[in-house]
Amino acid sequence: MKHLITLALVLFAGTVFGQQQNQISSTLLQSIEKDVWVPFMEAYNESNSKKLKSIHSKDIVRVTVDHNQIETGEAYLDHFGGFVENVKERGGQLGIAFAILTTATNENGTLAHQTGYYRFSSKGPDDKALKVQGYGHFNVGLKKENGEWKIWLDSDARTDISHDDFNSQEIIYELEG
Repeated sequence: MKHLITLALVLFAGTVFGQQQNQISSTLLQSIEKDVWVPFMEAYNESNSKKLKSIHSKDIVRVTVDHNQIETGEAYLDHFGGFVENVKERGGQLGIAFAILTTATNENGTLAHQTGYYRFSSKGPDDKALKVQGYGHFNVGLKKENGEWKIWLDSDARTDISHDDFNSQEIIYELEG
């Protein structure tokens, strides 16, 4: 009897945990890159709050793990947009790059979840170039709205990785120049 129960558990675990891995198409990844990551990096680079807000769903949920804080909707978007506008008003500039670690999607390709690292850079009015300020680990929930990917869940925390750790990832998004 004990062997039968063990066999049943092994078969059940194999069915639940051994499900076929969902293959993520390069077309889907390129679509997310075009709709989310490139405009995100451009919005930082340009300190463009309108562009930054446009890549987020209006019902965004933002979790800042390091601060034990959750913000939502327009209030969060206004706060985030104000941050980048404030940098511009003070004569500074921001930069951000992303290294994607994992991607998961639902069957019909309308929801996605990505994890990865980001590299945050900034420069003040007297600096000649952007300087890396640190790295973070992120989790985002993405959904298709009117044919475009939008961020509806954004969570991050600072992480202690090196430049080499970041650059060793297979998928890295950064602006040229």
